[in-house]
Amino acid sequence: MKIYCLRHGLTELNKQGKVNGQIDEPLAPEGIKQAEAAISLIPESIKHIYTSPMLRTRHTAEIINSRLKHPLYVAEEIREIHMGQLAGKAWEEMPDGLALKKKHRLIQFDYRSYGGETAPEVKARVLSFLRKIKNKHQDGEVLIIAHGGIIRTLHFLNGQVLDVDKIVENATLITFDI
Repeated sequence: MKIYCLRHGLTELNKQGKVNGQIDEPLAPEGIKQAEAAISLIPESIKHIYTSPMLRTRHTAEIINSRLKHPLYVAEEIREIHMGQLAGKAWEEMPDGLALKKKHRLIQFDYRSYGGETAPEVKARVLSFLRKIKNKHQDGEVLIIAHGGIIRTLHFLNGQVLDVDKIVENATLITFDI
């Protein structure tokens, strides 16, 4: 099954170099333009679109779907990683921030002590989502509008680990063969 993933457009926290986590913020004006520009990247073969319930991803999905005109499915399982009290901060503002950033990007984090979730919890919910869409949509390609942390998790579950210094850019399309 071919899965296309698009990270949401730019937000104000992204512009400030801070992590969103589960802070539910809208797209910045630049993020709206990025989503509009990303429309041309989406293959016509897409038949199913899933989005995280977060405002920034839903808005990106609505912009993308203005051309495709497919039903949008909201999937809780692809909500961004819950970072608890660390959300809204830059890595440099966090205790042991650079070490946390490395663990985050290698999908080895544990945010329980900050009121968040662990990497195994995120992997389990994303894997559950993948199983669900694979069983439901064997007939076509799927587009997922998600978050940087979820896209990193998809890479990990697909046997790839992204370099810790590599950023999953806003409004970037990534393809997975699952």
